[in-house]
Amino acid sequence: MRRIIPRRPKVPFIRYKYVWFGISALLILISIIALSTIGLKFGIDFTGGTELDIQTRPGVTIADVRSVVGKFGFSSAQIQQGDNNTFTVRTPRLTEQQKTQIQDALKTGAKLVAVQQVNDVGPGWGAQVSKQAIIALVVFIIAILIYISFRFEFKMAVCAIIEILHDFIITIGVYSLSGREVTPATVIAVLTILGYSLYDTIVVFDRIKENADQLTRQSKKTYSETVNDSVNQVLGRSINTSLTTLIPILSIMIFGGATLKAFAFALFIGVLAGTYSSIFLAPPILSMWKEAEPKNKAYRERIERKQARDARMPVRGAEGALATETADASPKPRPVRAAGGSTSGGAGVTGKTPAAAAKPKASAKTPRKAAATPTPTQRPQPKPKPSQKTASSGAGKSSPKDRTKGPGSGKKKKK
Repeated sequence: MRRIIPRRPKVPFIRYKYVWFGISALLILISIIALSTIGLKFGIDFTGGTELDIQTRPGVTIADVRSVVGKFGFSSAQIQQGDNNTFTVRTPRLTEQQKTQIQDALKTGAKLVAVQQVNDVGPGWGAQVSKQAIIALVVFIIAILIYISFRFEFKMAVCAIIEILHDFIITIGVYSLSGREVTPATVIAVLTILGYSLYDTIVVFDRIKENADQLTRQSKKTYSETVNDSVNQVLGRSINTSLTTLIPILSIMIFGGATLKAFAFALFIGVLAGTYSSIFLAPPILSMWKEAEPKNKAYRERIERKQARDARMPVRGAEGALATETADASPKPRPVRAAGGSTSGGAGVTGKTPAAAAKPKASAKTPRKAAATPTPTQRPQPKPKPSQKTASSGAGKSSPKDRTKGPGSGKKKKK
């Protein structure tokens, strides 16, 4: 027995495109307002600060060092653990008095053995990192524009760049709202999520191009419907890829260190934004742009005319069926035998005319002609010869071959 697999319902992504546009516009607006009012909180790598390299006894953890530094108001300091019980502590710029106080507190609270190095970091390194990140982002966008235009088409490349900017603005907006520090790890994470978002978009565009190449004048789908079908076809793959990416990122956010948590937080926000934009933002923008092309516009108009014509056909069929039933229900006239022996099915027609109903007077000179017009089923009657008998009887006997009687025929009068 053949197993029937039910078809999964299609999600109308393109039909509700203005809903997705509204959600994206709202998120971008909130991000811009947060960036203009709250701003970003940059770490010491961008603003400058003090870096302490210390060595402690075995058994000391990052939490122990952070608790000591937090007593001086630097609980958000960056702390990295190295080999041989060494730690690197980065705080905002400290005075000489603050450096001495922190070192004394570390000796008692964190079993400090020695202070290996104390450096004051200026903001120049952070500015250089920011400059290099901006250059990398511009080169990345130009390379993507060239590649997608060559591999697919220019409109798809523009839609992909719009999606990348969408994800970038939302990610830094969330950083501004959450008050997290922007570190070099954050810059690396942002560049990473842009590549991930682009990968997901390329998968969707590849399926759209594959299905759109099959559109012809005989196709029953518009370009928007083809885009919607393509997104539904890769929807399962996109969701599975996103979930398998978010699970390890979430684990790092929960169980990782401070530096790893900062990196994982940017990845988590970026992957969510990239998955959303690759499904709900880029395909609808592409469909609206492509529908304005003359070829796709002609396809849509032809399909809409056909749908309107098909929608009117059942109504006409119902009216025709009703008319047929009414005609069949009307009473049919009984067939009436005509004077020549044939039947007629006309309503109220007997086959005789009023003139032929009455028996005309006989003429001695000219024989009387048949008054009734023979029907197509009657055979033509031969003309009778003029004689006294024919004139007195009104019509002669018919030919033995002619078995039908004419309308003027009658019995002979007895003398």
